[in-house]
Amino acid sequence: MDFHRHGAHKFPKAGLFASSAGRQWNGVAAELRSHPAGDLPAIVPTQMEITLAVRRSPNAHVSRKGAGIRQRTPVESGTIWLCPVGVGEDDINISAPLDEILHIYLPAERFDHLAALYGDARIRADAVRYLAGVEDPLLVQIGLSIHQELIRESSAGRMMVEAAALALTARIAQAYGHDRPETRARPATDAASPDRINRAVAFIRDNLERDLSVAEIAAVACLSPFHFTRMFKRVTGKTPYAFVSEERLKRARRLLTERKISLIDVALSSGFSSQGSFNTAFKRAVGRTPGEYRQHYS
Repeated sequence: MDFHRHGAHKFPKAGLFASSAGRQWNGVAAELRSHPAGDLPAIVPTQMEITLAVRRSPNAHVSRKGAGIRQRTPVESGTIWLCPVGVGEDDINISAPLDEILHIYLPAERFDHLAALYGDARIRADAVRYLAGVEDPLLVQIGLSIHQELIRESSAGRMMVEAAALALTARIAQAYGHDRPETRARPATDAASPDRINRAVAFIRDNLERDLSVAEIAAVACLSPFHFTRMFKRVTGKTPYAFVSEERLKRARRLLTERKISLIDVALSSGFSSQGSFNTAFKRAVGRTPGEYRQHYS
């Protein structure tokens, strides 16, 4: 599924500040856009779209109509719009220019996996309500974490985004479905889960230079991504993203003490896509650039 083609079609006149195209994110995509005033073309989405206003746009309103529902919403920082799968929007108008609007796209399969995990067929992407002006601090927090990674790539950022997408899917299904599932007991904890998480930890440490995904590591542990992320933190005390990021920085610090290894090779061996992103993430975490660290500790 080409999420970015959807964005280009729906927002033909919008500016594009940042995009997840080329980031190899699995099962989630995001775009940071600016929008001029005017009308948008009619569209029927085939994926779940979550839109978040990162910044307030004074005197701006978004008017839209979908599934026969008319909405008019002021654009404040943290304003959220939900556009579910299959809801045709045939009348969208932006009254004034908008800055820093984040669009997050989730495939319908995300909701299918959640439904399979909890055994509830009512959890569907097309069961989410068509809503505007949603006030949900949790959705805002998740959206801003994806926004931060989108504009500034970090170590293990792909894993963080994929874990955030899982949380985003669960929150939307739980809070904004037409038929909210009845409260159910959580799936029973697998007594072998610590051993499974230990296998995942060993796999991570053996593959730090690779572009790891939550789904791949969960498969090593023989757990669903939803169950894996919850169990991983229970066993290790860290999210998968935080653990991978920490392990990559540990490897980088060790490699930097070896003079024969170039800085770009240290970056690639530690799982960074470029020396620039490595420099930024390393200094943010350690307080020194990789070159300064090497000079000080060697």
